[in-house]
Amino acid sequence: MSGIFGCYDISHKSTDVAKTVYYGIFSLQHRGQESAGITVNNSGTFMSHKALGLVADVFDDLTLSALEGHSAIGTAKLASELEPAIDSMQPFAIKSRTGHIALSTNCKILNANTLRNKLIDKGAIFQTNTEAEVVMSLFCRNQVKTETVEDAILETMKSLKGAYALCFMTNDRIVGVRDPLGLRPLILAKKDDMYMLSSESCAFDAIGAEIIRDIDPGEIITISDNGVSSTYYTVKGNKCTLEDGRVCIFEYVYYARPDSVIDGSSVYDSRVNVGKFLAKEQPCDCDLVIGAPDSGNPAAVGFSQGSGIPYGAGLLKNRYVGRTFIEGTQGQRELAVRMKFAVLKSAIKGKRICIVDDSLVRGTTTKHIIRFLRDAGAKEVHLRIASPKVMYPCYYGVSTSTASELPATKMTTEEICEMIGADSLGYISLESLRASTEGIRCGQCAACFDGNFVAGTPE
Repeated sequence: MSGIFGCYDISHKSTDVAKTVYYGIFSLQHRGQESAGITVNNSGTFMSHKALGLVADVFDDLTLSALEGHSAIGTAKLASELEPAIDSMQPFAIKSRTGHIALSTNCKILNANTLRNKLIDKGAIFQTNTEAEVVMSLFCRNQVKTETVEDAILETMKSLKGAYALCFMTNDRIVGVRDPLGLRPLILAKKDDMYMLSSESCAFDAIGAEIIRDIDPGEIITISDNGVSSTYYTVKGNKCTLEDGRVCIFEYVYYARPDSVIDGSSVYDSRVNVGKFLAKEQPCDCDLVIGAPDSGNPAAVGFSQGSGIPYGAGLLKNRYVGRTFIEGTQGQRELAVRMKFAVLKSAIKGKRICIVDDSLVRGTTTKHIIRFLRDAGAKEVHLRIASPKVMYPCYYGVSTSTASELPATKMTTEEICEMIGADSLGYISLESLRASTEGIRCGQCAACFDGNFVAGTPE
């Protein structure tokens, strides 16, 4: 997973395009915390700066002032075990026979290994094990055989299987691409003469841009001096539509920032709604409802509203520790949890506490939190989960790579409750989770909950 952002000034007058992209990926920092980068296009000359670390650590005023240009793309990236952080830094930029090309990705390509091997057999040379390099190599070969960038992307999409949102930058345009099922979000906005693409709408709010719309599944959207135009990928001769899309439901559960709106549904409102449903489906006899900060707080508010039980603060979060769910290894996650939370002892001592969390994936964080609450004097600790049991590994980018990591695949609810040390445990139903995303204009992929892998499974 990662956050991508692109910006194109059609007037070529702005000198702050790189800074706009900086603020964009800064707002998307929650989507990836291991590296950050920006590539700018200054009248055909590309310049990149990328490094390991958070966005604010990678860039400073001096670096940004050197990145002059009329268009730019950027990435806040999360690495994986198969893609080491030093290799996965983006944007990925090269110079090909057809000119400079840069690429930012938020993708999981299921057939990347097969594609890489086929390209190697045809003479391609790879420097990394990243999926972005596979996409770039495939695109460059297709670009030689086609007349336009968009045609080359269409040919590339025919070979790709999986979930992806891409942002290409060439000498004269930036091009956004959303996979045919719309599993990964991508949104268009405008400010003055600048058109922008982003993984989430929260990035546009931060810079005062006007949101235009979500990119349709299978849409290839081009921003150039001529404005905005679209080309559409077709499945069996039919154009993909937003209504046929299957955006990842985990965006609403956990991954997206709560102030984002994705495919017509407010992330915050959906989390509050699911908390209300949870209070009806899994009631709890307790004195105080608290949230597991930060992503569990909106659902806890909804649970309080739905149950009539007071909501209050019980846990404080260290703002300088990242998101433990997306730390690279189990050891890193456990260390981060120990540094991440503090308990408000006066608020929870002697009380029956209901803590609401967005999800229970591996259980590491939850087990520590419950122990912290008991050590601080909580009389009882009940856990309510604002999503169903995570029964299947996600093959589309969320960091649950194997079934063995998921307690729900081999343990009953009672056994999980005992493992994490809670007095009771309850999950929301998938039906209620789907219903919580009011106003959504497309379907949802819930493969981690129901095993319906709409884009297929890895080779």
